[in-house]
Amino acid sequence: MDMCKEIRVYGMINDTYCKSEGYRKVPYHYYEAGSRDECAEYLLHESAPYGGHRFITEKAVFAKWAKTHPIKFFSPEWQLL
Repeated sequence: MDMCKEIRVYGMINDTYCKSEGYRKVPYHYYEAGSRDECAEYLLHESAPYGGHRFITEKAVFAKWAKTHPIKFFSPEWQLL
């Protein structure tokens, strides 16, 4: 963030996407059709007692940073509150 005038992030859903009505279910890995969808995987990791990747928490941190730093989100565009 110190080296760039603006950071552009593409293809990252926001931290509330999985709770939104009518969200689009896509496989977590495109090559594993029939496995857990992206949101199910995120929720599984978020509630894991240890290890895992806190995807939803990470997205919330990015949203917080975007309020004070020049970070823009595209595809999908984020509505920062």
